[in-house]
Formats: sequence, C-alpha cells, structure tokens
Amino acid sequence: MEYTIRKMCSEDIPAVARLEKDTFTEPWSEQSFASELINPQATIVVCECGGNVVGFADMREICSECYINNVAVAEGFRSNGIGRALMEALHSACSQDAEFITLEVRESNSVAIDMYRKLGYIKVGVRKDFYRQPTENACLMTKPLK
Repeated sequence: MEYTIRKMCSEDIPAVARLEKDTFTEPWSEQSFASELINPQATIVVCECGGNVVGFADMREICSECYINNVAVAEGFRSNGIGRALMEALHSACSQDAEFITLEVRESNSVAIDMYRKLGYIKVGVRKDFYRQPTENACLMTKPLK
C-alpha cells in the first residue's frame, strides 16, 4: 500500500474531523482542528492514500515536553504501518530540546499499546476513568528522547 505522510493543511480539516468522529467517542470539532492548525506549539500530520486522508496524528510541544493528543487510522487502513509512520513523523517533529514524548491510550487498546511499546514507549502510570463512553482507564506511556 502506497501512502504519503505530510503536514496537515486547512483543506484536510473536514476529512480529519470526520476520521476523528469515526474513531473517538468524544471527537474534536472542525473548529478545534482549525485552531490546532494555527497553534505554534502543535504539529498535525496526515496520511494520504489515493487522494484521501486515511490517518492523522496530533502533538503539542510545550517547554521541552511533547504531548500526543490524537492518533487515528481509518478502519480499512489499519495494520499497514500507517500508525507507526504517523508516530515516527511526530518523533521527527520534536525539537532537539524535547526531553520526552507522552500519550494516553485506552487500556483495552492492546494493538496500539503494542505498537507504542515497539516504538520505545514505556507504561509510566494509569489515569483512572480517563475515558468515557465507555468509562475506561488510560494507560499513560512515555518515550524518553534524551
């Protein structure tokens, strides 16, 4: 499968918001993505395949700390290396001063947790009842960058 990872542009907002809505129970709005796109602390990358956005990942870097907000891949495109490629694009976007990169993931999302472990993330904690619809704990995972 051929795909391209690139920075998100304003034309991608409707497709990214749709993918967000299809993936998460409490999705961000188009306006949230528009705001994130102009946030100087944010990096959003998309995966394009056949002219369509089939994945995206969003991160903020604040005071040498990188926080991943969202990673999503469209259902028919999972298990093709797209999630890994999106994560690697975020890793490359971290500044040289960045000390670590961190994220939360549903405890039941074993596929994502396995991918994050293979990328060097370690479980550093649990956020009780972090997710809703359904209520579930989040696994807090961090990757040192120095």
